[in-house]
Amino acid sequence: MIGSPEINKVIRQILSPTLKENGFDKVNTRHNWGWHNHCTWVFDITAVGKNFSDITGWSPMSVYVDLGIFYDFVPPKDGEIKIGTKNELIPKPHQCQLQKQLHCRVDQSIYTNKLDNPAEKKRNDIWWIEPNGSNIEEVINDIKQSFLSDGLEWLLKNTDLETAFKEIESEHDSFNKFYKARCFAEHLNDNFKFEEYSELLEKEQKRIDGLFS
Repeated sequence: MIGSPEINKVIRQILSPTLKENGFDKVNTRHNWGWHNHCTWVFDITAVGKNFSDITGWSPMSVYVDLGIFYDFVPPKDGEIKIGTKNELIPKPHQCQLQKQLHCRVDQSIYTNKLDNPAEKKRNDIWWIEPNGSNIEEVINDIKQSFLSDGLEWLLKNTDLETAFKEIESEHDSFNKFYKARCFAEHLNDNFKFEEYSELLEKEQKRIDGLFS
């Protein structure tokens, strides 16, 4: 079975140069960051692993790709953000206020048709990697193309704070949405929306507290 070192070598050959050319400053094979004013870009490649493989039938070395943008004026609600040696923020994808997954663009039916679960057969948020690594270059090339045609545009668009604020406002109403929106409104000096989201956040907090009282 192909191991992580072999896969990482192909990532460094095919994908890493593209990330370096398109806004990522710290390129560490599977974990990558770029710093742009108040925004930290995150590009993360994760293997599905043995447990997921045993349950679904996907090969354990198959991967999915998470993108995220962390905005430094929104204090994190789920743990501290790691700080690098140069005092730079190094968030994990799940800590980002905006998140996105890349999608596979190649036909994987030759692999996924053997899966039992119909829903798993239709998935396009995972790239199948053959245990012998025979398709690894095709996979990494497709991840590269998905980033260039979809992911990079998303990162650039939401690095504009006004655009990111609108994206957050379009999310389903929740405590998390109201919290992020209030922070954005405060940072953008939008006093009307700051008051609006402060009130909505307070009401949502009271509603949540009432569920446990």
